[in-house]
Amino acid sequence: MEKIKNILKNKKCLKLICGAGNENLKEVERLAFVYSSAGFNMIDLCAKPEVLTAAKRGIKRADKENDMLICISIGMQEDIHLSKAVINRQKCVLCKKCIEVCPQNAVYEDEEKIFIEEKKCIGCLKCVNICNNSAILIEHKYKAPYTMLLPLISEKIDCVEFHCSSSNEKVILEEWNKIKSIYKGCTGICLDRSKLGDDRLISLIREMGKDEKFFILQADGKPMSGGKDDYKSTLQTVAFADIIREAEIPAFLILSGGTNSKTLKLAKECDIAVDGIALGSYARKIVKQYIEKDDFFENPEVMKEAVSTAKRLADELLSDM
Repeated sequence: MEKIKNILKNKKCLKLICGAGNENLKEVERLAFVYSSAGFNMIDLCAKPEVLTAAKRGIKRADKENDMLICISIGMQEDIHLSKAVINRQKCVLCKKCIEVCPQNAVYEDEEKIFIEEKKCIGCLKCVNICNNSAILIEHKYKAPYTMLLPLISEKIDCVEFHCSSSNEKVILEEWNKIKSIYKGCTGICLDRSKLGDDRLISLIREMGKDEKFFILQADGKPMSGGKDDYKSTLQTVAFADIIREAEIPAFLILSGGTNSKTLKLAKECDIAVDGIALGSYARKIVKQYIEKDDFFENPEVMKEAVSTAKRLADELLSDM
C-alpha cells in the first residue's frame, strides 16, 4: 500500500487499463510487457486468475515485478465493463460493419456467419451502435463482486477497484461493505455519471469514503471512449473531476473514460489537480499494430517499436502532471 501512496502523493500514477472484461490472455500479456517496459506503474485487470497470471508473465518479461502495481477490477450488474456482445443471426444481414468497428478484433466472419469471440469482447458497444438491424445484443456476464474477488485474495495484488455504475445506491454500499470485509488492502472506486445525478454521486462517494484513511477515486468520464486523441473525447472525465474537486472530496483522484494524450493538458488548463491517469482504449490502440503480430515476442524490432510508442505517451503524460 505504501508504494501506491507514494506514487499518488507524487502525482505520478500512470495506469494501463486492459479492461475489466478483457479475457484475451495473449493481448493482456503483451500489453503488460509493453507498458511496464515503457514506464507505466499500474495495470488494471479483469478479475480472473488466468488473466492475472498472463499479466504477471508480461511484467516478468519486462523485468518490472517490483515496479508494476496490479489492480483488479470488479463491478456491479449494470456496469458496462462486464457486458459482452452477442449476435442475433435472424436479424444479421452480413453487412460486416461490426467487424470493421470492433477495436478488439472480437468480431469475425466464418462460413458466411458473424461470430463474436467472448473473451476478446470488452463491452464497448461500438458494434451495437453501428448495427442498423439491431442484430447485436448485449448480455451481462455478471458475478457478484464478492464472488469474483474471492479466488484472488490469496494472489499478489496491490489494489481492488470497484466499478459501481448503478442506479441503486443501497446495493452499491452493500457490495462495497462486503468487499471491504474480505479484502484489507488498498481499495478504490470507479464511477461515471450515467446512472446518478451529480448530487447523488457526491453523496454516495462521501458515504463510501467516510471510514477510509486512504481512498482512491477514479472519475470515469465516458467509459471506453478514448480511441481518439482529441480534447472532445476527454472532456467528460475532466468535467467529472472538476465536480469532485469542487466538492472537496478527500481522495486521491485518477482520470479515466475517454483519456488520451490531451487529458492532463486539459485538466491543467482548467486548473484541476489530479493524482494520476488511467488509459484504456487509446493506450491499446496505439500499440495494436505491434502486439497483434504472431511473432511479437520473437521479433525484437517489433517489441522495440511497441515499447517506444508507449514510452512516448508515458513521457508526455508525466511532463503534463
